[in-house]
Amino acid sequence: MLTRKAIFYAVAGALAWTSSLRGQEATSELRIKLSTPDGSPVNGALVALLNAKDSVVAEGLASESGIRLLLAPRGAYRVRVRRIGYLPFVSSELTLPRANELVLSVESPRVVLQSIVVNSKSQCSRSDPNAQALSTVWDEIDKALRSSQLTILDLLGIGRARKYRRDIDNAGRVIGGDSSEFSITDRRPFGVEDPARLATDGYVIGDMDRGWTIFGPDETVLQSDEFASTHCFRLVRERERPGLIGVAFEPVPLRKLPDISGVIWVDQKTSELREIAFNFVNAGPLSRFDAGGFTRFSRVASGAWIVDEWQLTAPTLAIMAGRSIASQLVVVGRRDTGGGVLRPPQ
Repeated sequence: MLTRKAIFYAVAGALAWTSSLRGQEATSELRIKLSTPDGSPVNGALVALLNAKDSVVAEGLASESGIRLLLAPRGAYRVRVRRIGYLPFVSSELTLPRANELVLSVESPRVVLQSIVVNSKSQCSRSDPNAQALSTVWDEIDKALRSSQLTILDLLGIGRARKYRRDIDNAGRVIGGDSSEFSITDRRPFGVEDPARLATDGYVIGDMDRGWTIFGPDETVLQSDEFASTHCFRLVRERERPGLIGVAFEPVPLRKLPDISGVIWVDQKTSELREIAFNFVNAGPLSRFDAGGFTRFSRVASGAWIVDEWQLTAPTLAIMAGRSIASQLVVVGRRDTGGGVLRPPQ
């Protein structure tokens, strides 16, 4: 006899965005226009103002025409430009307030990922000075993650996102679910735990009796010190993913909390971030039955980055019991919960 036991999954989304720095002092506006040496606009680049300590005071994405407005208190700064696939460009010093537009010709060497040699050594710190190849790939990932966060800030009040839930049986039939679209009016519209909370409590909370709450990684989590200190990293390539290079991550040895293990995939020709794929580990039945998820990224015409789709998948479980056999868990379907940012109007 198959006795169904209700097991609920409260799924937290895979997206989050950080708020901008807003100083308390009076600020000046700086209009920056970026172009390549041949005059083409540099769009989608991360444009930041650095103070004397090389700390970021203001940051944003260059528009399709290569323009960015930044606000900062009066003082001396340099402009840093980070483009995916290129080493950073840093300008000479300038002073705010400034009366006219700052025009920069941006030229910097390309990043070459195709020639990187992958070995099986795992680094349990992204900042290890001996892990130069890993650091090179991670820098490209970091640019895309930060770009995705800043894209959301630019879309506040005008952009739209979607969420969906699908219940699917073992035959692949959709037996329930819903979907919705909504305006982006919050920097964290899908909701996700803070990195410190995930490091302390894990990525899965609950049990068979109470049900589970599961959390996927987002840009903020992946860039956090907490994620770096609780995971080991190594470079990988797979035959099934030609043209891609990945940064695999897994919990540090002896970490027993429910966590995630997966790979962040990058196009090794363009250095563009493609996908984050992961599974839950140390999570009992959820790990046994391959609960996991993914986040896929896409670049739009303006050069900005959006999360095309994120999804968390958890098995629907039931308890099979009978007079002659011991009770056992079986999978009777799955629940997919996800969403993404809708492409901005062109």
